[in-house]
Amino acid sequence: MRVGIAFLSHESNTFASFTTALGDFEIVRGQEILEKHAATYHEVGGFIASAEAFGVEIVPLFGADATPSGTVEAEAYGALVGELLDSIRAALPLDGLLLALHGAMAADGFTHADGETVRRVRALLGPEIPLVVTHDYHGNVPPQLVEDATALVIYKTCPHVDQRERGLQAAELLARTVRAEARPEAAIVKPELLYNIAFHNTGSGPMKQVMDAAIELERKAGILAASVAAGYQYADVPWMGPSVVVVADGEPALAQREAGRLAELMWSTRDELLPRIPGPAEAVRMAMASAETPVSLFEMGDNIGGGSAGDSTFVLEELLRQGADGWVAALYDPEAAAACAVAGIGAQLTLPVGGKVDDQHGPTLTVTGKVRALHDGMFIETERRHGGKREWDQGLTAVLATCEGLLLLASVRTPPMSLNQLRSAGILPEQQRIFVAKGAVAPRAAYGPVSARIIEVDTAGATSISRPPEAYQRARRGLYEWTRQAR
Repeated sequence: MRVGIAFLSHESNTFASFTTALGDFEIVRGQEILEKHAATYHEVGGFIASAEAFGVEIVPLFGADATPSGTVEAEAYGALVGELLDSIRAALPLDGLLLALHGAMAADGFTHADGETVRRVRALLGPEIPLVVTHDYHGNVPPQLVEDATALVIYKTCPHVDQRERGLQAAELLARTVRAEARPEAAIVKPELLYNIAFHNTGSGPMKQVMDAAIELERKAGILAASVAAGYQYADVPWMGPSVVVVADGEPALAQREAGRLAELMWSTRDELLPRIPGPAEAVRMAMASAETPVSLFEMGDNIGGGSAGDSTFVLEELLRQGADGWVAALYDPEAAAACAVAGIGAQLTLPVGGKVDDQHGPTLTVTGKVRALHDGMFIETERRHGGKREWDQGLTAVLATCEGLLLLASVRTPPMSLNQLRSAGILPEQQRIFVAKGAVAPRAAYGPVSARIIEVDTAGATSISRPPEAYQRARRGLYEWTRQAR
């Protein structure tokens, strides 16, 4: 059984002030895919593991991904999909294809770019070759994608720590389909909700009961996969919002009935979905008053993993204004990192930092400190963390020690998914009092084990959790959080 594996992944924030070009993608081809992903916790690692688990011959084709950011440029999308299709065409005949897509890619000309990708791949493969797709839990799934794919499998955890398992699940489903042991029939239901990212944690709150029900459903006879996507509110696209996708074995009515049941359960949580989250001033006061430390402040409006700038200063400004000490904050600021490198370790200097990418993420601040460390920005994460990534590069990195805390200045936008981001630069997390992590739920996998307390912070920015409905032009107008607020 020859099974092709490929991936094309990007989470596209249509509210970001910058676009995503072809050069922003890391591209791997053929054998490189096996070398880079076999040992990861990513779903492609699960695809690769299926060779041994299910006795299939893996044919690695093409892969590309980029850090979440703005809308993908038309030229970039065309080039990436073109090479994906060329790689599939060159590998034919295949018995099946495993395709990892994010689910929230938006490109110029294609609001639901992942749906367009699946449409083109299906047209190339024809109707008979099984195509099993995986999605991030933050996908905005258009119904047509579910029709074009043989099956869709979505992560079940946020933070995303089950990706490898979902890759294996998708591979098993594909292998059984090729062997005529299963006949996937899929159904999708989209509840009329804006499921705010403040409630995306699958380990607690309203989403836990929904995801527990999906996991339980997969134990039911005749159900091949049961998935819930919370959606991605930072993309102004027609099908923005949550999705329930159920795949049954030869029974479309069963798939539709169970998808409807899970969607009703999700709908029943609607009045629990009103965020009550402190702003920067209150959050910093809470952190300073905490008897137990470290305290992690999650800066939700500058969620790098959601496509924001990475240089927001709203929380940093409050830490400085209120005289907090023992804090660590990371900023994307290649200019400041370069200035520290020129000055050298031990140099004392005053720098403008942050607030440089656009006018959404706070003012540029002036700070004074001593260059404590310089690093090339390379680090490795071997533990199971959000996203499953192993090798990281945040570019030239400097640590500036002020009188009150430590400022990590990175040259590449890097979401805070690994504490080795700090350790690699000589910062020991266990010795700090306050962390500032630019994320929403995802950093919990890394910061949770060392934090006595996590405080989410409602800040402005490209990933603001308080964006009003009038900011959207394409999304459905009747989503419950918006209609409730209008009453």
